[in-house]
Amino acid sequence: MKAHIQKEPRCVLLWNFGPLNAGYDHLVRTASSFGLKVRSVRPAELSARVGDLCTGRHAPDGAPLPSPTDHAAMIISGLRHDDGSLGHFVDEVRRGGAAIALRAMVTPTSRDWTLDALLRELCEEHATVGGQS
Repeated sequence: MKAHIQKEPRCVLLWNFGPLNAGYDHLVRTASSFGLKVRSVRPAELSARVGDLCTGRHAPDGAPLPSPTDHAAMIISGLRHDDGSLGHFVDEVRRGGAAIALRAMVTPTSRDWTLDALLRELCEEHATVGGQS
């Protein structure tokens, strides 16, 4: 019996970062060159699981949650750290002028977290390292 290897969906979730932000167009072009689909996430999707958002599923209906942060965030799925693709993508996005303070890659653990929980965790980490981008 062959082992089934689950591939992560190739996408970039963007929080508080859109077409009016510097570097957005370059980010979209770079994502396309890496085979990543760009999806802007909204406050109504804070209760959705990160893995579901990456696969394009809609957020469940529920009471709106307060926004966990005003910082821009980029959550990347489908690129790998060990082959250099993740670092290359992030470097290229920065070169294009995008100022995104919070960045993360989707992991087997974080794919089951809600978007709200992941953004809160990223905010904590950001504060711990002194708010460096």
